[in-house]
Amino acid sequence: MDLLPKVFRTEGDMVDFDPTKILISIMKETGMSEENANHVTELVTRRIISTNMKFLSGPHIREIVCSVLSEQHFTQERKYYTRIGMPLMDYEKILEKGPPNLSGDTINPEKIHHWASNQIAEEYALLRILNDEESKAHLYGDIFIHDLKYFDLRPLCQSWDPRFILKYGLPPVDSWTHCCKSGPAGDLRVAINHLVKLIGITRGEFSGNQGLNFISTFLAPYAKGLAGVVIKHHIQGLIYEINQLSAIIGREIPVTSISSCPQVLPSLSKTPAIGPHGVINGVYGDYDYECLSIFNAITDVFKEGDFYKHAFNAPKHFIYYNDKWLSEYEKVYSNIWEEVKTMKTPYLINTNSNWFETQITKLIKDNKIINYGTLQHVYLNLPRFAYMSNNENDLLYLLKDIMNLCAGILTKKYDIIKKRLSTNHLPISEAIIEEGPIFELDEQNLSIGVIGLNEAVKTLTNNELHEDPNSFNLGVKILRELKATCDELSKRDNKKYTLNEVPSELVNIRFTRLDLKHFPNVASNLISAKRNYYTDSTHYRNNDEINSIEDIFKLGQFHGLIQNGVVEKVSLGTLIRNRIEINEFINKLINNSDIIRVKFIE
Repeated sequence: MDLLPKVFRTEGDMVDFDPTKILISIMKETGMSEENANHVTELVTRRIISTNMKFLSGPHIREIVCSVLSEQHFTQERKYYTRIGMPLMDYEKILEKGPPNLSGDTINPEKIHHWASNQIAEEYALLRILNDEESKAHLYGDIFIHDLKYFDLRPLCQSWDPRFILKYGLPPVDSWTHCCKSGPAGDLRVAINHLVKLIGITRGEFSGNQGLNFISTFLAPYAKGLAGVVIKHHIQGLIYEINQLSAIIGREIPVTSISSCPQVLPSLSKTPAIGPHGVINGVYGDYDYECLSIFNAITDVFKEGDFYKHAFNAPKHFIYYNDKWLSEYEKVYSNIWEEVKTMKTPYLINTNSNWFETQITKLIKDNKIINYGTLQHVYLNLPRFAYMSNNENDLLYLLKDIMNLCAGILTKKYDIIKKRLSTNHLPISEAIIEEGPIFELDEQNLSIGVIGLNEAVKTLTNNELHEDPNSFNLGVKILRELKATCDELSKRDNKKYTLNEVPSELVNIRFTRLDLKHFPNVASNLISAKRNYYTDSTHYRNNDEINSIEDIFKLGQFHGLIQNGVVEKVSLGTLIRNRIEINEFINKLINNSDIIRVKFIE
């Protein structure tokens, strides 16, 4: 023992070197047999003696153990025994310049600390939760696991029904003791204040989009007797405060959204209306006038923008529409067309679509709290699998295989969140109210998204989706096969695997960069100098060659195969070239296509 240095501990004291502690920790952390652990411990001790080390610490000893484990070919055990973190120089760089991907954004201590802790969580997921095949698929670029840094703790996104806050106050359950309890709101201002705080609170449990559904309907009883100017003033507070949450929290908040419609949906019209102080006051069908007033106020605020007349970055503005409302509320929707032209903020959702009937109306008819969401996204790099295929049959075989891999990853996420719900890690989500659980795990989507359908098709047919009917039909076939596989896996595992559009420019660029490295000859032929990444999801490539409105309407065939529909981005320039007004286009879209969602761009 005289040949061994003292060990400096993080507690601040020095202790004698004790090889037994190494032996016990190796067996405990890696599951290695006592015989092998003894052998490794002996090699570590001999190395420390032979090198005549003068200083030892716990992290230093762990580095030596990991080195010996690697040399002895205990690869998996080394993986389990390693430390996670980052080099000192990397952290110092972050301290000085801020986290990456924040160019032009505000740097502050909270963002730096948050980023650093996220790196540890992501390393943990790759080393401990995922197996080697799953980790390599993510790192190599076959797939991308969205928000891997939150994989071990948080569900992804949720759309909230405001009624459970309006009825029960904030927080909505008495068992949550992190803050004082506010009773149900007594007026519109407080109701809005509670809903904004809900988004802030759930930020601590979810990593993705937080939405508020049917705002114009569920807030309508609170607008009874209020003048339009007063309603607009309170709606301004809603939108401004959601937009400013990131500044209050000190780091980026997930994407937020609100949805509204000019009239109470028929399926909600007979539903008891929650009004001031959480008291039932009639049914929502009694408040059509107030619903329209709130709807108009929301549009006016988004159309006017902030103090400098800039468009709001958050929340996203989802507007429900159908052919009846377009004619009945022509003046109202003309105001929305102005918002489209000036701010480009609205997302239009067709309530005539089959998706709305099967996904949303079904929830409403059950008279339940309408909270729904997605537990996790995994993206597929479709062009990559096309590069690896000789024909469409090869491609479909590879995709089925990788879908099974994705199902395994998503099941791990499900099991993790199930455990977190049972251990008080998610206090809001695990809460039970009179209507049932606030967050229903088994109703959450386990989402598989696609990137670059257009480039995958072009690889196999030499034509893009819009250039040839055979190419387009192949795109439809690929999606149908993916959807069928989701259904098979859902039945097999008793889970809700869904095919989703999950557009992400960062993931898209990552796939493209890795494919240019691993498949340079084929990938370089698909990437132009003007646009150095793949086409989002199932869309056409965004260029000036696509002028036909009919071509855009054809994309509706994809929408029925995607769980929550596709957000179809329509260029205002395309409409101008075709001499079509926005309202005329929307009418054609309702009557001549299956497109569910539309977002207008330049």
